[in-house]
Amino acid sequence: MTCPTIKQALDLFDDGLVKMREEQPRFAFYFEKSYRSHCCLVACCAEMIASRLQYLDVQKAYILGLLHDYGKMVCDADSKEYFHGLTGYNAMNELGFDEVAKVCLTHTFPDKEFKYTEYSYPEMRKTKNILSTIEYDDYDRLIQLCDLLVTGMGFGTIKERMAYVKDKYRLSTMLIKKRYRQALRLKNYFDKRCGCDVYRLLGVN
Repeated sequence: MTCPTIKQALDLFDDGLVKMREEQPRFAFYFEKSYRSHCCLVACCAEMIASRLQYLDVQKAYILGLLHDYGKMVCDADSKEYFHGLTGYNAMNELGFDEVAKVCLTHTFPDKEFKYTEYSYPEMRKTKNILSTIEYDDYDRLIQLCDLLVTGMGFGTIKERMAYVKDKYRLSTMLIKKRYRQALRLKNYFDKRCGCDVYRLLGVN
């Protein structure tokens, strides 16, 4: 499997932001601030946790975190017809970076056995079919967790992130509780491997 170098990853990220500004000018300011912040924080979070785990490559963790939402750069932000995870998966595969493609798709789904009705995203049947062929590793799990530890402009608790997700996507209380349990399992998994509370590592109270 192939991952870009740090320079390639940073160039892809910056080029993606330029593309976003050009093709989605109405959303340029919002995405320039919130999207850049989110991706950079996920990357830093992944780097910090990976630094505690000898079997993970710190630079690779950072790159995967930085580009996990790449699909949002090449999607029309106002369109409901495309799922950014699948768009990012396809785009990164076309670039030859299959390791990033994998994380673009897997970071949204701690549980591959989801019900189609749980997500408002289109293309869920195709997404689930691809996920069924993928074996998750700790890079997938790491980016799933880090995506759940970024709230607004900083790191936060999973509970805070779930409140944000519920408001943004108008998800049912039942689904939020299910995702919260999944998120806590991920955190416990990395707490044990890091030998410390991930919240403490990130300075989250």
